[in-house]
Amino acid sequence: MKYITAAIAALAFSSLSNANLITNGGFESPDINSGWTYQLDDLPGGWEGDNIEVWKTGFNGVNSFAGDQHGELNAHPNDGTNFSIFQTFNTVDQADYDFSFAYRARNNNSESFLLEIFTDTSDLFSMIFDDHTTSAWSTFSDVFLGTGELTTFRFTSINPNSGTVGNFLDAVTVEGEVASVPEPGSLALLAIGLIGLGISRKNIRA
Repeated sequence: MKYITAAIAALAFSSLSNANLITNGGFESPDINSGWTYQLDDLPGGWEGDNIEVWKTGFNGVNSFAGDQHGELNAHPNDGTNFSIFQTFNTVDQADYDFSFAYRARNNNSESFLLEIFTDTSDLFSMIFDDHTTSAWSTFSDVFLGTGELTTFRFTSINPNSGTVGNFLDAVTVEGEVASVPEPGSLALLAIGLIGLGISRKNIRA
């Protein structure tokens, strides 16, 4: 019986794989033909936040860092407060997560933004980015430690804290371990099969 229990536990917790936990990190969705567009609250299957703007590569002379599109953090103010965009995902406790992104100023080199990575109980990373320019993309990468909780990855505009010109973002990734637990029905079928196998072996030995 102890072997059966071990097999079930192994199936439940060994389905670990590495993946990019950020959806639509290149702002490739929605696909736009030219120019720019924006969403009031979120982008399909990915970012949530304040009036997210998407630019087609080449628009106003700005080519995307990767792919055909990139995002702008500050867009279309309606209440005079800072803009934020974010995604929330689950992490594995004590697992390392590599993250990276590209960023570029849109209007002037004084633009800046804050990146925060946090859970309901812990602040995992926080940094202000004020070193980018309008002439080229910059990149940043680092590592944070997962806690096994839901984790939020959030960009917030600082300068300008409101307004329609600000920070470009592209190629956002968070790569690391993802725990995939089998559905209860699958575990039940496995348990029944293994128990049956154990009974069969016991009868043979008898």
